This record gives sequence, structure tokens and C-alpha cells, in this order.
Amino acid sequence: MGLLSLVLAQDFHVLSNDILQEIWSFHPVTATHLGIHKYDGQMPDYSEKSLGQRLERFRRLSKQLDDIDTTALSEDDVVDHYLLRALLNDEIYDLQSGIVYKKNPLLYVQSCINGVYTIMTRHAPSPEMRMRVVTARLKQIPVFLETAQENVTDPPIILCEVGVDQLNEGEKFIEAVFESYKDSLPDATRNELQQAKIAAVAAMMHFAYWLEMNQDADARYLLGEDGYNYKLHNIHFVDLDADSLLIIGEYYLAITSEMIDSLYLLLTPSRRQMVELPADFGRDDVIDYREEEVEYLRNFVATVDYVTVPDGVGDVEIVETPRFLRSIIPGMAMIPPGPFDQRSNSYFFVSPIPVKFSKADAEYYCNYISNRWFREGAVHEAYPGHHLQLSISNQHPSVVRRTFRNNFLIEGWALYCEEMMAKSGLYDDTIGAMINALEYVKYRAVRIIVDVKLQTGIYGYEDALQFMTTALGGNESYYAREIKRYISNPIQPSSYLTGKIQLLELKEAYKELKGEDFDLKDFHDELLSHGSIPIKFIRRLMLGQGGSIIQ
Repeated sequence: MGLLSLVLAQDFHVLSNDILQEIWSFHPVTATHLGIHKYDGQMPDYSEKSLGQRLERFRRLSKQLDDIDTTALSEDDVVDHYLLRALLNDEIYDLQSGIVYKKNPLLYVQSCINGVYTIMTRHAPSPEMRMRVVTARLKQIPVFLETAQENVTDPPIILCEVGVDQLNEGEKFIEAVFESYKDSLPDATRNELQQAKIAAVAAMMHFAYWLEMNQDADARYLLGEDGYNYKLHNIHFVDLDADSLLIIGEYYLAITSEMIDSLYLLLTPSRRQMVELPADFGRDDVIDYREEEVEYLRNFVATVDYVTVPDGVGDVEIVETPRFLRSIIPGMAMIPPGPFDQRSNSYFFVSPIPVKFSKADAEYYCNYISNRWFREGAVHEAYPGHHLQLSISNQHPSVVRRTFRNNFLIEGWALYCEEMMAKSGLYDDTIGAMINALEYVKYRAVRIIVDVKLQTGIYGYEDALQFMTTALGGNESYYAREIKRYISNPIQPSSYLTGKIQLLELKEAYKELKGEDFDLKDFHDELLSHGSIPIKFIRRLMLGQGGSIIQ
């Protein structure tokens, strides 16, 4: 690298840091989630004045990024340049459109609760230091929620209902945090925390009442087709539009339904019988089983040699989904380790288990264990899915790459793993495992259809609920909670199947490039080595100019 190129690269790295620091300081709760503790004592400032100032700063940084001569950068820096462009596009779009700050009360609700929750799940030097930053954030909640009331107009009733539920559960969570720590704190620290807690909880309950009084039954929270396409192209770098995604969803819904019906003809009726219930069977048996299953999967993945499990990968801590998230997370979820945090463990959210079992509970959970019903979800969330992939991503040398989280890669990989492991010999019943894998693809196809139609205004909440229930059958209340999440998190529901398709296309192109030298483990290891970035960029890095992102 020549002297001029070196200077330009240094300028780019300085600008990269400036952009990331601007984003982290704007969203301090997100920064804590990433393991960046510089802003732990802060709540966001989303006041009208602050939003205007941030918009101008992001525009200025965007102009500076445009002025960088990318021809003088390394291949990796060029990718980082595009990732920074995506981060700035996202911030500028949300600030210019105003939809997130003016129509989504969950932005404010979840910032309050996660402001505390992220502190509890990330490294802290001591309990007292942890509670000091919790106290600092609690003190700011009353003013923060006053800003919310100034910003939000005509909020959709669905989001208000979720917000009220989360605020009620968030109050209990904050009370529980105080009860857990109060006896270990010095008097002055405990008293300060208690006063901050009282004021924060009062503000949250007032905001819940405000949401009930101001909810709009006719309002919808949607990006619109133009906004949806803008985010697909300029933030996720997916070369599709809403109409194309809808075609993909409808196509895969049709073909997976046919394939599932065909495979059922080959399926031998299950001869499994209910095992005899041990006299002392209970909750601890289920908890132990879940932990054993994750450990088994970690060892299995290493044994079949599909992908490397590096030494730095931490443990998976299985915990019940926090009550304040149960209204939008009816199934499993994963909180990965923060890329900049000292802790390397993930939190694997699972549905709660009854404290005391009825006979029906005992029979269900005994079958749950004997038939290994937890395994498929653990493949997606733990090994070789989210926990492994994100833990590897966290080790990337680029700060930009470690910061970036592209759902099409993250969710696409986890869905890809479901089918891969169904074919691996992990399950005794391979045909049954393939049927399940296809059911999961079908489910993600339905998600695409619902996501696109909700965000483009074709569907309202009730339309989406009726469609999911008809297409998939099963538990309507489960789909109701899912749809509430889709409404507030556009495009993410479409990322699973779309991302998997992109990965399968990449694998075929990589096979063609390598010929007889193709090795599945090498493909997976290189794929995961590039971080959680758009698959379009990974194509460039793995295939060379044939997969160029500069077109």
C-alpha cells in the first residue's frame, strides 16, 4: 500500500469511528446491548431538537463518507464503507420519515425496559456499579416519556396494546431488580436507587394510561411500498422489491405444502408410546434436558465436521422469556453475546415451565423429553444457528463488522441450518425431520406474505391473523403475538427464507468455483468468517469480482 493509500485508509478509519460513536451516543441502550459501556448511564434523547441535530450530523457524516476515495481502500475496507453507508441510510431515513419516532410508542416503551435489562445482561465490575448505572437510567425515564408524549401522535391501537402490556410487566421487572439488589447495596446507593425506581415506575404507569387514552383504532404502522423497497435496497442490500418478495413467499408456500403432503405418504406411523412417568418427575427434569440438548448439539456439530466451533465460543444460558417480551415472543429467541462485552454467553429465551406440574403437564413434558421436541429449536437458536454464528461474527477484527447485524444473513443461516441438520443424521426419523424442516420453510414463506402485505397496506392486523391461521392452522393466539412483532419490526420477518435462498445460491456458485476442491466445512467456515453482513457482500468476498457489489 502506497503512502497516499495509507493516509486515505487512516482517514476512513477515523471517519468510521466518528460514525459509530455518533450512532452509539444517539442510541445508548443499543450501545450497552453491544457491550459498549461508555453510554451505560444514559437514556436516549429523542426530543424534537435532538432529532433535528442528529439528522444534520448524520447528513454531514454521509457527505464525508461519499467523499472517501474507495479505490484507495482495501477490499475489506470497501465492504466496511458500504456497511457504514447502510447504517447512515437507516438513521437518516427514520429521522426524515418520522414514522419510528412519531408513530411507534414501542420505541419508547422498550427503551425504558431495555435500558435496565441490557445493564443486567452485560458485564459489570460489581453489583454496586451495575446499580449505579441502572439508577442513572431510571432517573431519566420520566423526562424521556414526556418526550414520547410530545412526539407520538395517533399511535396504532395494536402497538398501544403491546406497549401497555410491556409497561405493566416492565414495572414488575424493575421492582424485582430492586428487590434482588437492595440488601447488597450501601444505604445511600440503595436509597437513591429506590427513589429513582419509584419515579420511573410512576412515569411508566402514566405513559401506559396515556397510550390507552390516545390509541387510534384506525391508524396503521406501515412503511409503505416505497419505504419498504428503500430499506431492502439501501440498508439490507437485497436486490428484490416488495412485489418480488411476495411472489417468493407465495411460491414457497405452494411448493412446500405439496412436498409436505408427498412426504407424509412415506412416513411410517409413529410407534412411540408415552413413557411411564417417574414419581418425582418435575420442572428440574425439563430444565436439565434443555441444557443437555444444547451441549449435545455443540458436540454433534463438531463431530460431523460441518463447521468449526472455535474455542472462544461461550456458553448458552437457557432462561425463560422475560414477562415483558412474552406479548411479542411466543416461541424461542436468542440474545447473543455483545461483540464488545467481556461476557461471551448467549441468553436463550424459552417458554416458561410451570412451577408445579399437573398430570397433564407431566405427561406433556415427559413426551417433550423422550421425543426430543426441544432439539429443532435449539438447532436454530444455538448450534449451529444463532449462538455459533454470532459468536464467530463477534471475533471479526473490524469494529464495523462486529457492530453490523444483517438479518438476512443471521436468520437465513439459522433456517439453512434447520434443513442441513435434518439431513445430517441428527434425528432418528429422517423423513419426519425433513417434514418438520419443510414446515418451518412454509412458516417463513407465510411470514414473507404477511410482512409485505402489512407494510404495504394490503393487510390490516385482522387480515394477517386470518391468513396465518388459515394457511398454517394451529394456535391463533400464537400468531397474534407474532403479528404484533411483525408490525413493529418491518422486513425482519421476510429475512429468514429470503436469506436462506441467498445462501443456497451462494453455495452453488462456490461449488462451481471450487469444483472438485469444494468442501462443505470450508464453505461454512469462510461464510461465517466475514461477519453478520449482507450476503451480497459475502458473495463478493468469497467469489471475487463475479459477485461484485459495485455494479
